[in-house]
Amino acid sequence: MTDQDTPAAGFPQRVLRRSRAHRRADAIACGLLVGLDVLLVALVLLLGSDGVFTEDWMGYAGMMDSTAASYQYHCVVLLCRVEAVTVALAIACRLWTTAATQLVLLTSAAAFTASLSTYWNP
Repeated sequence: MTDQDTPAAGFPQRVLRRSRAHRRADAIACGLLVGLDVLLVALVLLLGSDGVFTEDWMGYAGMMDSTAASYQYHCVVLLCRVEAVTVALAIACRLWTTAATQLVLLTSAAAFTASLSTYWNP
């Protein structure tokens, strides 16, 4: 007896039970979005390392960039908006693993970016 042979008893089971192809699509979407999220966070850190963030582990703390006083705030807002859009799309498509991964990864990335020291937020 396979997953497709058992009838769904009610609405929650119909929503939560997915076919093997749907689970495979969920895993592929999750992998692609995790890769894109890592690239996005790396880009935020790379662009901020040259004059915004002052962390010792970044290698070059850079000089104070007076035009980038809101860079950290805007990056956190961008990460939160990307999270909202991707989680909403994943939920709409019933990609539960992708939605949960996006919630954890992008929330953590936004909190990490917000915690970095800058010239304006030591």
